[in-house]
Amino acid sequence: MGSSRKKTLALILTTAIVLTAQPIAVYAEEAEKDEKIEEEVSTITNIMNTGNRDATYSAYFEKHGSKNHPRKEIVIEAKDGVTSKGIEGIEPVYEITDYEGKTDCFVWTNNRGNVTYDFEVEEAGLYNLELLYYTISGASTTVDIGLRLDGEYPFTACNDISLDRYWKDASEIKKDSKDNELKPTQVELDMWVTYPLKDKEGLFNDPYIFYLEKGSHTLTIEGIRTNIALKSLTFKNYEELPDYNAPSENELQATPALPNDDNHKNDIGSNTILIQAESPKFKNSSTLYATYDRTGSLVSPNHPTKQRYNTIGLDTWKKATQAITWEFTVPQDGYYTFSFKARQKAMRGFYSNRRIYIDGEVPNKEFDIVSFKYDPNWYAQTVTDNAGNDVYLYLTAGTHTITMEAVPGEIGEVMRRLDDLVYTLNYYYRRILMITGPDPDEYNDYLVDIQIPELIPTFEDAIKTLYEEKANIEKLGQGSEASSLQSLAVILNRCCEERDKIPSMVSTLKDYISAVSAWMRDYRDQPLELDYIEVMTVHEDAGRANGNFFEDFAFGFQAFVGSFFEDYTMLSDTTEKSLNVWVCLGRDQATVVKDMVDNDFNLKSGGVKASINLVQGAILEATLAGKGPDISLFLGGDFPIQCAARDLLVDVSKFNDYEDVVKGRYTETLPTLYSYNGGVYGLPVSQLFPMMFYRTDILEELGIDKVPETWDELIDVIPVLQRSYLTVGLVQPTSNLSSSIFESGDTYSMLVLQTGNNMYNSDLTMTTYDKKEVVDAFKMWTDFYTIYDFEQTYDPFTRFRTGEMPIIINNYTFYNQLTVSAPEIKGLWDFTQVPGSYVLDENGNRTGEITHAANSSSAGAVIFKKCSDVNAAWEFIKWFTSDEVMVRYGRTIEGQMGQMGRFDTANKNALAQLPWSNAEYEKISAQMSETREIPIIPASYATTRHVKNAFRAVVNDTWNPRYALSSYNRDINSEITRKNEDLNLFKK
Repeated sequence: MGSSRKKTLALILTTAIVLTAQPIAVYAEEAEKDEKIEEEVSTITNIMNTGNRDATYSAYFEKHGSKNHPRKEIVIEAKDGVTSKGIEGIEPVYEITDYEGKTDCFVWTNNRGNVTYDFEVEEAGLYNLELLYYTISGASTTVDIGLRLDGEYPFTACNDISLDRYWKDASEIKKDSKDNELKPTQVELDMWVTYPLKDKEGLFNDPYIFYLEKGSHTLTIEGIRTNIALKSLTFKNYEELPDYNAPSENELQATPALPNDDNHKNDIGSNTILIQAESPKFKNSSTLYATYDRTGSLVSPNHPTKQRYNTIGLDTWKKATQAITWEFTVPQDGYYTFSFKARQKAMRGFYSNRRIYIDGEVPNKEFDIVSFKYDPNWYAQTVTDNAGNDVYLYLTAGTHTITMEAVPGEIGEVMRRLDDLVYTLNYYYRRILMITGPDPDEYNDYLVDIQIPELIPTFEDAIKTLYEEKANIEKLGQGSEASSLQSLAVILNRCCEERDKIPSMVSTLKDYISAVSAWMRDYRDQPLELDYIEVMTVHEDAGRANGNFFEDFAFGFQAFVGSFFEDYTMLSDTTEKSLNVWVCLGRDQATVVKDMVDNDFNLKSGGVKASINLVQGAILEATLAGKGPDISLFLGGDFPIQCAARDLLVDVSKFNDYEDVVKGRYTETLPTLYSYNGGVYGLPVSQLFPMMFYRTDILEELGIDKVPETWDELIDVIPVLQRSYLTVGLVQPTSNLSSSIFESGDTYSMLVLQTGNNMYNSDLTMTTYDKKEVVDAFKMWTDFYTIYDFEQTYDPFTRFRTGEMPIIINNYTFYNQLTVSAPEIKGLWDFTQVPGSYVLDENGNRTGEITHAANSSSAGAVIFKKCSDVNAAWEFIKWFTSDEVMVRYGRTIEGQMGQMGRFDTANKNALAQLPWSNAEYEKISAQMSETREIPIIPASYATTRHVKNAFRAVVNDTWNPRYALSSYNRDINSEITRKNEDLNLFKK
């Protein structure tokens, strides 16, 4: 080893020790000792190498999966537990009582605390854990528990395990006055559930296994979302499924044929037992609602121009363990087979897999995994054996159930290995980034293969794994669909062959890792759409899945002609006396509003009806043209103020009960966003405000023990992150240059508000940008970008997922995106209030109190002056923003759209009843209570525009912050004065 290379290694070693803050003594004179240097490098590598996946269920399964499965049951009665305080320091609220037909149940109702059970294991081995519980309708749409064995989580997924709860359609599919079908509301179905704990991430087909040694153990259940009555917990193993024993031809022929005459024809013209897929008995996910398809003439039922909910699945039935149950009746004992009219058009070249239960049991191995091929067209599929023959089951006369559950099938094993691989490669990408930075010098030899000795062996193993998994995927489907795996393998191979060029390839490496990760997110899903299921004997034929050319042509022609006459934006009939309500959202949300209005407000309004219409944009223009609405819902930004400035809106503060309405529903300053010239011109419906999200694993890796609570603490953390070439993500300062308001969580706004100031003086005629505290806040904001080199534009989701930005400030609904779209980092992140500032006393000294003040954004309900019955309109928006209706709207939307659709309500009472866990709600509620709003004025566009101009002048053109803000402030105040004069303000 050359002298210069040894010196480089010594420098690398010293730097690594400083970065990790580990107590390893290194002396300069030892730099010449090769063995010592290599030993120290190895030690540091081991210290820094937290990229292992030992705590995941995959690692747990690999470690214990080959051990025996004892044929014993260990039954633990829920009533025998010992309760204790949870991490919040609160005991569970419970009762031991009889419940819904079961005796001695542990009825747990407050989502808090722990309950611990002692149990004995007679034979060591692997056990599944089955819970018997009754779901209780309450604040949460999910049931979640934490689980510890002997005081420890067996694997990370045990931090938060989701249990099944069931949903049903609130009614049959109905039609509106325009002959369009209405999607039924999803409501909770409380029932006893026997549930083996399962993987819901799409990696394993079978329930979780737990390894138990012989002897005494404890099992602790932690309350997260636990509104349940718990009866028992059973460690057991399930019997292996039997092989299919095909009936003889004589037995099949002996089964009586189903009635075959015109009186017994079903909706598709056959005489089979028809189960319409869009009308299930129940399902275990609120997103499994009826969908519609107009692409085929034989989709049942259908109509060329009217909406018919005729299928189920589409993009909603794709997550592992999602299950739908239907009920059907067979007239006589005998052998029956099943035909499914299905379509799988999302995963080209791959199968979508379902496990099929009949009366709650999987009959045999053929029903354990039934694969549905890719085809953009509808097709009929039966359950077949290995020889391709239809599988028949013996059913007794009477009512039965069929359940189809999404399972990963063979692709699950592939995804499991790739999941670990992507995590590992992301970890080493961060390690390389910590050495080279995001913009490495192409002429600098960073010696990353020396600084990270295990890097090249890891890459070589990854290359081998990628090619092996690509070959496995080719066996399952089309290898071309996994081309991203080969591309990643190629770039890794280049890294191994040209090690000195690794720094210049790090950006490309990241892109290819992201591409594989995105491919995995899409292809670990199991999407499937069903039109109907047919149950039949050997004597019947399944119905045709597709129409012929002439049938499809006629159907398409009718749809084309009808599109010229059908108004798809008008959801309700309009009469002269009805309130014309425009909803400024998507069709799904507008339909929910319409259903709520029809089933509640219109029935109780005393003759005044509300007509719901779907409209996006152009409200101001339509109103000025005399064609606008009476009421607009979800109108946000500066539109309410711009309309109020033109005397188009009703001042709702003039109603006698206004104060009583707003006092209990909203935070103190939220109505500020609807206030103008002494009046208030709307009621808030939704509200967005920021929270701080952080990667717990990366902060722990870097030795950051305390999550920053103030801006000063955040600034102290920045060097630690940046020494590893990581950074912090603030709300992007130039993401929306056309915005006329300060965006929710705008950094400058937070800094100003936390000084006790606002953007404008008390009479809204000038800004406060001449105050020292406000100027200092501006300088602090720009310092983040000039001194600490924060990025102005970035993708928050990707940067947080990869760990490049382990701290990000974003709207609190970012939580939903991370939970749904980044399962690979589940349990590795958390969120809290935004960084705050110390409150100062009159002398400028810190009081010890920290303010986390931040601004928010809102969309609301407004009444236009053209409305002929403003009192009825006021009653409508009071009703719509009430606690009960906001909770119902939020739950219904989430029921249809899943967690990504969780409603960001402005009603603080409704927020408490939406499906947040107690710990999550407390954080969100705490930040909500500290929101402080910035008034919106007619010239707000000038304020936001010139503040961003001043920001760019400092950051991009190196202006002095005080000078930049002062210069643009003159333009802002000038425009405020001009706008006020145009509108004749303050001259009454």
